[in-house]
Amino acid sequence: MHNAPDVTPSHQVGGYHEFAPPPDLRDAVEALWIHQAPERHIVPHRVVPDAAVSLCFKGRRASDGSAGDARLRIIGPVIRPQAFAPPPGHRMESVRIKVEWCRLLLGVAPWEHVDAEPLYADVRPDLAAPLESRLARTRSSADALRVLVSFLRARRVAHPRAATLLMAGMESLRHGTGQPRVAELAARLGVSDRHLRRLVMDETGISPRQFARIQRFHALLRSADDVRRPPWAALAFHHGYADQPHLIREVQDLVGVTPARLHAERRAE
Repeated sequence: MHNAPDVTPSHQVGGYHEFAPPPDLRDAVEALWIHQAPERHIVPHRVVPDAAVSLCFKGRRASDGSAGDARLRIIGPVIRPQAFAPPPGHRMESVRIKVEWCRLLLGVAPWEHVDAEPLYADVRPDLAAPLESRLARTRSSADALRVLVSFLRARRVAHPRAATLLMAGMESLRHGTGQPRVAELAARLGVSDRHLRRLVMDETGISPRQFARIQRFHALLRSADDVRRPPWAALAFHHGYADQPHLIREVQDLVGVTPARLHAERRAE
């Protein structure tokens, strides 16, 4: 895609292109991503729950590639699904940060920005002003992503010892089955169930169970996006749902529509 990073997208739906993070940031960053709206025939799409935080330079670039009206925003964790219909030509250049790294890298608490997209300059003007100035001089999405990655590398330092437990717990939840046995996880980490739950909630604003559900849901979406007719029963088994009816109930609870309807919407993009 024009102006994309010099790598193949790891995932793509319509104007959304996702790229793997650099190896040295994979413990803290989920993905780099861009979204380019067409100049016409905008198809609104459903923004689904997402237990991560994106640092996003978004707006419409000028015809010469300059920043135009783009501004740097924090896209907080998404709990309630919402419709998104960007203006023609609207562009988003973003880094999606693991929620437990948000405070360390961006200097903000993720739970303060749930379902919100504040200007970074309104939240952390000390960090946003120099970064936004650099982004304003970029001429492409690839350039903007390089600036964002450089910013995160400069902020990436050894995390405090107190954060080690949280990060270990979150990674276990991230790669679990979607039905976490928090008591067993807490025992493996050497803490009480109550302590681990409180640690996750206090830092992220999301319960361990809800976090794991959202992670499993995203894994399901990726599998379904890859095929025209998803084998829902097989996907239910693969992603740890009890059966296909369980999968349907979970998706409806998270996004308000059936898996088939959500898949059709995403194919329409």
